[in-house]
Amino acid sequence: MALRSKDYIPVEEAEDGTTGVAVFVQDQTTPILEVPFLAERGTFTITADVSIGDRTFEASPGHGTTVGEVIELYNDLTFMQARVLTVVTNTIGIDSPINFAYTAGTNALRSTDDMRVNGSVTPQVFSVKPQAGQAGDVNRIILDIESNTAMDFTTFGSLAALVNGCVIRFKNKDGYFRNLWNWKTNGGFLNHGPEHGFQSKTGGGGFGLIAWSTFNGQEKRGVAIRLRGEFSEELQIVIQDNLSTGLTKFRVLAQGSELQV
Repeated sequence: MALRSKDYIPVEEAEDGTTGVAVFVQDQTTPILEVPFLAERGTFTITADVSIGDRTFEASPGHGTTVGEVIELYNDLTFMQARVLTVVTNTIGIDSPINFAYTAGTNALRSTDDMRVNGSVTPQVFSVKPQAGQAGDVNRIILDIESNTAMDFTTFGSLAALVNGCVIRFKNKDGYFRNLWNWKTNGGFLNHGPEHGFQSKTGGGGFGLIAWSTFNGQEKRGVAIRLRGEFSEELQIVIQDNLSTGLTKFRVLAQGSELQV
């Protein structure tokens, strides 16, 4: 097989004379993304400048933040997410150092990543949702379920198979949705992403399942899921059953990268 150049586009020519564009695999240099699916609970602003490395900030009165929530600080340049450890009136303590010298008036978002909710009457929606000015590609999602009770392919975590199921869907710029899949059991999720590992109870521990589904890559689906905040695009998980009891953990993480600018 010979390699030649045609009009500055690398072209491969096979011995039978057929040609094709040469493909060179190269990772992007944009920042990686590790973000949880979140259900928003409210917004507020910070009322005093912060420094890089701080682990507390001052929130505007009436912020409503509680311990265990996930907060996001963001502006036109960057963002960060962290879990709330302490709330003393308007002083919020978080588990990660602040990444940027945010100034007073910076926007903040409070959310939860705890998906153990009751969606049997009103479906509950958790999203990966970039803000205006943010955009990224989601390469894969990772499911993390834990329980004090054993689980297998036929259960949802350790619960009985769901009736309505959890739907993962994409919201596009026109406000329409594309349902990607609905899973009602652990095995149902693994039909769409077979990579997984079950944790058997050992010592004083519990049971668990880690599973992931990859979107891009030729041996997978061949394309990442692109989310652009300017178009209000989202990747969502809709919970349609009662998951509020019986599990000790249910969270889903999205991995990917910011868009090349």
